[in-house]
Amino acid sequence: MLSKLSQNASMQRFQSQAKVLGHRLMDHHVSLAVTGLSKSGKTAFITSLVNQLLNARGSSELPFFSVVSEDRLIGVKRDVQPDVTVARFAYEQGLESLNSEPPRWPESTNGVSQVRLLIKYRNQSRLRRLVSEHSTLTLDITDYPGEWLLDLPLLELDYLQWCQKFWDDLHDQIKSSLAENFKAELATLDLTETADEMQIQRISEVFTQFLHKCKEQGYQLIQPGRFVLPGELLGAPVLQFFPLTPIQLKWVTENQQKGEHNALLGLLNSRFEQYQKKVIKPFYKRHFKRFDRQIILVDCLSALNMGAHSFNDLRKAINWLLGSFHYGTSNILKRIFSPNIDKLMFAASKSDHITPEQQSNLVMLLESMIHEARQHIQYEGVETESTAFSAIRTSQVGSSALNGEPIQVLKGTTIEGKSITLFPGEVPKECPDQSFWQHQGFAFPNFRPMPKSDNKIAFPHIRLDHVLQFVLGDKLE
Repeated sequence: MLSKLSQNASMQRFQSQAKVLGHRLMDHHVSLAVTGLSKSGKTAFITSLVNQLLNARGSSELPFFSVVSEDRLIGVKRDVQPDVTVARFAYEQGLESLNSEPPRWPESTNGVSQVRLLIKYRNQSRLRRLVSEHSTLTLDITDYPGEWLLDLPLLELDYLQWCQKFWDDLHDQIKSSLAENFKAELATLDLTETADEMQIQRISEVFTQFLHKCKEQGYQLIQPGRFVLPGELLGAPVLQFFPLTPIQLKWVTENQQKGEHNALLGLLNSRFEQYQKKVIKPFYKRHFKRFDRQIILVDCLSALNMGAHSFNDLRKAINWLLGSFHYGTSNILKRIFSPNIDKLMFAASKSDHITPEQQSNLVMLLESMIHEARQHIQYEGVETESTAFSAIRTSQVGSSALNGEPIQVLKGTTIEGKSITLFPGEVPKECPDQSFWQHQGFAFPNFRPMPKSDNKIAFPHIRLDHVLQFVLGDKLE
């Protein structure tokens, strides 16, 4: 019986893979990577994107999405997800949260989930019309915790290199002060004694507390990511290791050169390698080597609110992340066997938290953050674009006066339920220097979703149709 069930599961996987290969061959399949760090709005974005497409024939406002504006869209429906061993994206739960009274944001991602959409449309391409009047594009979207993404570049480091990198990062005074408890606990470690599992567990817990403090203070480059969002690995020994200090590493290395083996270093090194082998690599191979298109969501405004340390860490994290994906032009063989990302959109999220005249500044700020990485990606032949958007608009624009001059203001409701009208401030056009943070005059609010008059209509948005056109427009011709 068990053997038959296993054979059926294997056959389902084979049939699903065969369908994907066939669709790639016909260029009728897109696997979309929605990439973003914690609190960038990934779950809300995917919920709204699915909502807009499912309602595109009715209540959606998508004037710049050509398949809709040209009246070629026939319909969109959800389909069985490609991998039955991965959780179903919680679209219905997201709708329930957003349509509740009062509305609230969907729960953040705490594991991997998928959604598949079938988009049926009338062909515009003359070549395709010779085959059929209409086609169907299969769109696969994978959601995953932003914290886990930052583990991917750790595959390039060994344990000693990771330790060195950790202590180099602690030159940051704020982060160094957050690590005081961890440094004190680490000082109690006696390297001459045998490895004590309970002590390693205790120090690992203090190290994890330090990582949580960094996250609360607005740092984005949190590694290892599974320590702060362990999922099914909570309590597993593979999440029980930590970086030794440079002095400790020097002492251990000198003794190793004398032929003395250190059991503690051996255990910590083994745990780090097991983390790479059994946690990072399977996640990477399963989810990150098959994407065609990518959207990177960047919450610049929250980082500006938190201060220089948060903003600079966000820049570092984005550039760190971009080394984890396969970029390059995609020919027919690559589409079938080894797809590369050939279109990449950098999207500054939550643009409804600033006034309209500041949105061009937000795009320029984003472009200054990604300038060097973007040049390298474009060299690989990847088409890129930057935009500012809001997946679900939460504010309305009004007008007021300041010193006798008219200004635009925002009206919205805070997470706590307070109605406010304010001018959030000006967004810098480029990455600010140190002097900027001494006199910055902005406070970008956190709004909750606006209630809808009819739950059957699509969510209001800002430029989500522009995002859809860039990512999918050429596939729907």
